[in-house]
Amino acid sequence: MRKILIKLFPILLCTTVLSFLSTPPLFAATDTTTTVAPASTTTATDTTTAATTAAASTNSTTTSATAVASTKHAYIPGKTRIVIALLNTIDSKTAHTGDTINFKTLDNVKINGVIVIPAGTIANGKITKAASAGSFGKGGKLEFSVTSIKTLNDIDVPLSCNASYVGTKQIQSSSGISAVGSAMQNLFSGGNNVQCPIGMSIDSIVTTDTDLNVSISDLSSTMQIFKEHDVNITI
Repeated sequence: MRKILIKLFPILLCTTVLSFLSTPPLFAATDTTTTVAPASTTTATDTTTAATTAAASTNSTTTSATAVASTKHAYIPGKTRIVIALLNTIDSKTAHTGDTINFKTLDNVKINGVIVIPAGTIANGKITKAASAGSFGKGGKLEFSVTSIKTLNDIDVPLSCNASYVGTKQIQSSSGISAVGSAMQNLFSGGNNVQCPIGMSIDSIVTTDTDLNVSISDLSSTMQIFKEHDVNITI
């Protein structure tokens, strides 16, 4: 038995030493590693979440701004100048107060590059005062205004243009005749009537902001529907 123990002793000794070496120390830094690792992970997660939230907020703001811009209505600003031309000659000798007169636009009116009032569109007006030439050299008088014009989608655009024209007087000189004779001649001589010829151009002004009842994003497609199409002839 003693011999057996003597032989087993080295083996038991080696086993004990190996067991002692494989046991972790009592004061290992396990807690420090555990504490730091979760803290670092949490911070990274929080940072990522915050960045994602900020990006989402920015995207939301951009999307919202784009949506608002696309739904905003197109309009013709007040004080926009539109050049128009008479479609017929007006003469103070034949014109009457209240007569309707017509004009046409000389240029395209565009919003963001889209034609909303094509050149050649009819504008409405009326004669506000007409007086033919009278005796004693009194010249004729014409006053007229422009009232409105329509866009391609049939929106009335209010216009303002108050034009006034007076014919020249014809006063006879008294040179070579008596003062009484001159006065009598002037009494029976008429002044000149005023004429506004066809094609005469004048400036009209849009009186107020005019909503076209169509969003900016739909402006082009809407105006295309109402746009006059060309007649193509092939020879």
